[in-house]
Formats: sequence, structure tokens, C-alpha cells
Amino acid sequence: MFKALIVDDEIYAVMGIRSGVNWERLQVSEVYEAYNMRDALKVFEQTKIDVMICDIEMPKGTGIELLEKVNEISPETETIFLTAHSAFNFMKRAIQLDGFDYLLKPIEFDVLENTVNRALESILQERELHRLREQYKPYYEMWRRQKPLITDKFWNDLFSGRIVCSPNNIAGILEKHQLSGLEQFVFLPVLVSVESWQREFTTRDEEIIEYAIRKGAAEVLLMSGRGEVIQTKQGVNIVIVMGDQEEMNDPSGLHVRCEKYIQSCLEYFDCNISCYIGRNVSLYEIADICKQLLEIEYNNVNRSNQVYTLASYYTPSIQSMIPRISTWTILLEQGKLEELQEEIRIRVSEMAQFQRLSMAELEGFRNEFMQMAHYVLHKNGLNAVELLKGQNGLLLNDQPRSLSQLEEEALKVAGIIHDELHQNHSVIRRIQYYITEHLSEPITREQLASYVHLNPAYLSRLFKRELGESITDYILNTRMSLAKDLITTSTLPISDIAKTLGYYNFSYFSKMFRKVYDVSPQQLRQQSPDGQREREAL
Repeated sequence: MFKALIVDDEIYAVMGIRSGVNWERLQVSEVYEAYNMRDALKVFEQTKIDVMICDIEMPKGTGIELLEKVNEISPETETIFLTAHSAFNFMKRAIQLDGFDYLLKPIEFDVLENTVNRALESILQERELHRLREQYKPYYEMWRRQKPLITDKFWNDLFSGRIVCSPNNIAGILEKHQLSGLEQFVFLPVLVSVESWQREFTTRDEEIIEYAIRKGAAEVLLMSGRGEVIQTKQGVNIVIVMGDQEEMNDPSGLHVRCEKYIQSCLEYFDCNISCYIGRNVSLYEIADICKQLLEIEYNNVNRSNQVYTLASYYTPSIQSMIPRISTWTILLEQGKLEELQEEIRIRVSEMAQFQRLSMAELEGFRNEFMQMAHYVLHKNGLNAVELLKGQNGLLLNDQPRSLSQLEEEALKVAGIIHDELHQNHSVIRRIQYYITEHLSEPITREQLASYVHLNPAYLSRLFKRELGESITDYILNTRMSLAKDLITTSTLPISDIAKTLGYYNFSYFSKMFRKVYDVSPQQLRQQSPDGQREREAL
């Protein structure tokens, strides 16, 4: 459970926050109150506060001054500032002091509650990171003491090409590195690729945990303890299994150990890894095999937490998939979205079956798909740049790094284009809504086209086909219909009604009104019940 402190010199503000936030739902067991900086500091002397909600502008010490002191005595406390003025200097100083958030009064309690919840989640994450640092502290000490090793230097030099082993020089090189007799063994390299972390770590934490991952690899993957686990200068983790020819003839056993190791890393180290198994080679060939494993890792866009072997890795022909994309154009233009989506899923599923799928081949598939998309958009007068804009730029504009990303964005692109082509009613409803909300402002065809990401000329044709009148006439009729209602049902001056609808030239307003209703605004007002009552009163 957590503890919170509310600091504000206005007692009703404190009472409002205390009653307006559901503290029980936030798992806050105790809520303290203070009305100035001095009282707040007394609370900190008595108990540990997890989150402080504090007004910035207080007469006996500002919230900024309070935070400066709190950072000294309770640095783990998260602070949410409240203020009636969006003063930039206050905000800048609050950020410098690592304040969690900054909210303007009057406070919406649901917004405040959500902000407090995020602050508490941040506290939990920090506590978990602290726990992990303590857990891996022994590994860190070992890691610090053992870098660098003579053996590491030998393997790094071998993989980088600074050492080239041959039958003529191998004995001298191994003796120099205190590794005499190594040339008698058979070697099988395994590249351990740390692909992603399931939680956020600092760079130092990642280095420590990667050291723990290598120690785990030594325990699980090395037969009878023979072999090495190193990290190259480029940060690549390589397990070097070694043994005599007879010992190394059972690759299935290593495959099973790799699977077990991957699950252990997922469970204990919160990371996704894949293992790339090479083949049995001599000391002269191992550097080339490691280069091949690195190439496989780079080109791998399939699933994480997998075991890949050099022997079963092959290049599929993606060209056999591309011709079907040409038929997707027909499905898209005919509005058969579900069939198209199923086609996309099938193709991605087929691609996932290939163990070796290079980035170049994935990029080829993306190019073909986007050529189809741009063709359909251009043919129908749609703007691809505006229509396909996502949170991180244009959808599928960049080379995807995984099959899941390719599938997700391809489905989005197909859905967006389908909706724009075949759900004209929804586009028209959006245009009508926009017009209604902006009747007091100038409205142009270009504005409306930009709002729904359509070509202006295409939008004009679509609008007239769907509603039977032009955009200009629709805007005029909508404005005049509202003007008529106001004239006949209210006592507002007609000149004010005109201004409300964006007409500051009264004679032009009257002209447009007469064009629609064949009567002037003044004549309509006289014919209305209110107008008749006014005449009777006179």
C-alpha cells in the first residue's frame, strides 16, 4: 500500500482532492494533509510519503522550495504540482527538480487520479529495478574483476581477423595465449542473440545481466564444462562448444539444451533471445562460421526465442509470392476487405515458415505491396501522404524489422484504403459534422478535403453524388436553415444572427437568405409569431 500527501494553503482545495480521488482504487492506505511547507516537512519527518500533490503558489514557501527539500530527505517521492497559472518559469524549475507532472487548476479529479496512478506505477518500476540491481550485484563484481581475460583476447583476435591460424603458426599462437593443445579439438560455435528486454534497464544493468546470461550459457550449453563463452568487442555473445570428434557427433543434444536455455533466460532474466548453432569445424574455420551466423542473425525477421541451425538455413524464393499481390488490387477496388485481409495473413504466415528470410526479401515484398496501394489511391484521387500518416510517420514507408510489423501495417493500409473507397457515407457524415461545427467560420473545399484526407476534386464529386448538391450549396443551405430557426424562434437581433453565422456584411447575408427562401430576414421575422405579437403590442 502507498501513502500520499496533499499540500495546499486553501483548505477547501485539500478537502476536494481528498474526497474527489478514489484512494482505495489506487491502493493508497493513508492520505496526509498539510497547508504550508513547514507542516509538509513535519509529515516527512514522521512517515515515508510515496506521492505528494502540491500547490506551487503558497505564501509560506512555494511548492518548488518544498520539492527542493523533499528531494534531499525523500528522493524516491514522486511530486505532482498544481497551479492556477501556467507559469513557464515554475514549470521549467519543476522539470529540473524531477517533478512527475504539472496540472492546471481547476483540477479534474479523474485526470488527477490517472496522474497519481502513473506516478505510483513509476515508483513500482523503480523498486523492481532496484531489486534486480541487488539480485545481479554478485554478477557485477565477478564481471568487473574478470575483464579482460587472456582467453577473451585470443578469441576476439581470431574472430576479428587480427589472428589468422594455420598449421604452420597454430602451436606458437596457442602457446602465447596459454592455450596449448586446443588444436586437437573440434569446435561448434553458437551465437546467443539478446533480441529484446521485457522491462526497461539502464545500460549498466543490461551489461550486468548479459554477463549473467553468458554465465548461464556456460552452465547449460557447454558439455562437461569444456568450451568458452565470450563477448566480442562488438558486443556479440558467442558460445564455443569444444570436444573430440566423437563427443561432437550429437547435435540434437545441443539443440535441446539451447531450447532449455532460452526458456530459462525468458523466466529469470526477462529477455528474449535466440540461439544460432553453427557446425563442427576446426580452429582454422571457426571465424568464417561465426561470420555466417552473424549474417543469419541480421537477416532474421522471424520469431524470437527460437533455435536456428546453419545446416537447415536456406533462402526461400519470395518471387513466388509477389504475383498474387496483383490480384489484391481487384479485391481492394471491389470492396472485399475480409478476403484481402485473409490473403495478407496467409502470405505472412507462409513467409514465417522459412527459417531464412532476409531483410532484402522483406523489403521487396513491402515495395510490391505499397506500389499496389499507391496505384489504387492515385487512381481514385486520394492523397497517400495524408491518408497513410501514422503516429511514427507513413505506414510501411520504412523497411519493417519483423513479419509481425509487416502484417500489422499492411492490414492497416488495406483497411484505410477500403474505408475511403467504400464507406463514402462515413466520409460524408464527417464532412457534415465539420460544417455544422464551423458554421461561424469561413469553410473552403480545400479545408474539408484536408480534414478527410481526400483530393478536393474527388471530394466534390463524391459529395454531390451522395447528397445531390454541391458543397457550396450545402454550406449555404445549412447556414440559412439555422438562421431561419433563430429568426423565427428567438428575439436575437437579425444582425447578431448574421454575425453568429460568419456574415459581417449584413446586406450580403440578406441577399443569401433571400436566395434560399425568397424572402428577406426582416420579412420572415415579421411573419413569425413573435413578430406578430410585437405588432399587436404596438
